[in-house]
Amino acid sequence: MGIQAPRVMNVQSVLAEVSPDAERVQNESFILQSRQIAASVIDQLQLQKSPFFNPELQKPSRWSEAMAFVNGLRLDVQRSIFGESTAESVTHLSPDALGRERMIDVLLSRIDVAMLGRSHVLSIKAEAPEPLLAASMANAFAEQYLDFQRGEKLRAMEKVDKYLLDRISELRDVVSKSDQAVQDYRRAHGLYKSGNGSVTTQQLAELNSQLTVAQGAKVEAESRLREAQQLRKGALANESVPEVLRSPLVAALKQQLADVERRGAETESTLGARHPQVLASRAEAGSVAARLSGEVGRIIDGLARDARAAEARYNALSAQFDAVKAQMGVVNDKSIQLEALERDAQVNRNLLEAMLNRAKQAATAGDALQANAKLISPAVPAAAPSFPPKALFLGLGSFAALLIGSGIALVLEGNDRTFRRPDQIESMTGMPVLAMVPQVKGRTASQKVVREPASPYGEALRRLALGIELSETESIPRTILFSSATPGEGKSVMVASLARLLATKGRRVLVIDCDWRNPRSHLLLRCGSGPGLAELLTDDQAVLNQCIHRDELTGADLIPAGTWHPSMSHLLTSGRMAQLLELLATTYDAVLLDCPPVLVSADALALSRMADKAVYVVRWGHTRKETALEGLKQLLDAQADLAGIAVSRVLVKEYRRYASGANLSLVRSPMVSFR
Repeated sequence: MGIQAPRVMNVQSVLAEVSPDAERVQNESFILQSRQIAASVIDQLQLQKSPFFNPELQKPSRWSEAMAFVNGLRLDVQRSIFGESTAESVTHLSPDALGRERMIDVLLSRIDVAMLGRSHVLSIKAEAPEPLLAASMANAFAEQYLDFQRGEKLRAMEKVDKYLLDRISELRDVVSKSDQAVQDYRRAHGLYKSGNGSVTTQQLAELNSQLTVAQGAKVEAESRLREAQQLRKGALANESVPEVLRSPLVAALKQQLADVERRGAETESTLGARHPQVLASRAEAGSVAARLSGEVGRIIDGLARDARAAEARYNALSAQFDAVKAQMGVVNDKSIQLEALERDAQVNRNLLEAMLNRAKQAATAGDALQANAKLISPAVPAAAPSFPPKALFLGLGSFAALLIGSGIALVLEGNDRTFRRPDQIESMTGMPVLAMVPQVKGRTASQKVVREPASPYGEALRRLALGIELSETESIPRTILFSSATPGEGKSVMVASLARLLATKGRRVLVIDCDWRNPRSHLLLRCGSGPGLAELLTDDQAVLNQCIHRDELTGADLIPAGTWHPSMSHLLTSGRMAQLLELLATTYDAVLLDCPPVLVSADALALSRMADKAVYVVRWGHTRKETALEGLKQLLDAQADLAGIAVSRVLVKEYRRYASGANLSLVRSPMVSFR
């Protein structure tokens, strides 16, 4: 189940898939066994022609005759109670429909759909008189289910297509009306567009440009006119007027005048001032000067005319600009409503375009649709019948006594509400069993790992240490919390023994006794009872080294509980406790927290958030399943990082009976048992 289907942009919101989980897969198994799919299988395989599935083709038996008689009595009772019409409306079906419903019931009784383990895979089991028919039935159910899923998607896509087409038709009318409204408003108010703006806006911009040019021309003409007026008054020389300097005629006359004056001066110096040639030269020079003066006058008069023309053009453009500017104010007021109409039209066009894109995507999505499941392994005809089991029938006599004994054992086992095997714990809790720690007689359990390191007890503790280390792939956990559901489950003994085992391997180990109601770590490690954890959390003057006590046997360190008061219990969950654990984790290779039972105190739940890993201790054959599960649930609800479960005080002889002779130390590897 849950095979990813090809996605179609903006259509998957309609065909959104549900993430497969156990409940989802179970729901799909019910759909696979629905009457609709069963009816399709009957039509595909023509099962109505088989007497095995069609009761009408079977020879009537005494049982069927009895059932028919009972059904007849039931109908008579319904008619007498509800009346003829009501009874028929409740129970009456046409013969063909009734026969088909019976075939469906028979077919579904021969089909079993089950989920394989904790996977998303469904197994279809079919029973039939012939192997080939049984395989065909299983395959037909799978095929019809896949066709049903794809058909459901196609029907959903058809609904999407119909909705999109209706919506597109509506939006086209809306877009046409909104565009027409914009054009009508423009025509009614004269708001015509040209290029990127309205005609009035472009006209105003053009007039502004022309007015600027006219103003410059006016200023320039007035400046030339003032120079010309100064020339007439004699304040300026002719040569100071630019137009005079640029005139070729004036330049030619000036050159001619200079030549005449030069010749006259030469003649006068040779012939005298009263010589006729000198007088003629003077007359010619006067004539040329008169012509030059007349030409300059005409140029100055032209400048005056240009100044008047520039001023007139400027005044005309200024008046026209003011008129257009006043008109622009009216246009701006009317453009507000026009912009609103244009926005509405644009929004409608965008919606229409989006709907067209979705319709195009939806049109091509039908070919890409497929079911969310696939057939992994088709059914093949069985080599041997599943019923009757001949070997079982032949051995019934020899197994009769065994069955009786097994029944007695099951009764006794059913009354046992404790854990006896690792697979029981793993199946009910979903957590790995790190180790099965055997019980050690006497009070020397914590010393046994030192004196007999190769004993099953030491091997179990080494397996526990290895399981804790392997539970974290990135780094080795340093702060490890130990807790149980109820008191008396061997938690403190396990912590002291594990500490001594690690200390004998050369590792720096510290045990912190957090069970202030029943402190026992100092007794197991034979250390002093104070000062300890209480003093470190309450007294700012307390020295850490004075609160750490050394186990003389192995060198393991211990911080005892110290002197506690019920009002101080909140200090175990304080920030100072967290800082203390962080400091100790940098100094020691392993910090073991001996915490109170979960169902007795909430201290362990709070401390579990500060520890790198937590180990849940369950006493073998003692702790009730409900109690152990409740304590484990509370730890999981507190978001504790559980490494696994350690089973304590296992009785080796009794355990071998339950474990079918398995060696106590050969519990499955922690890495394998993780889920």
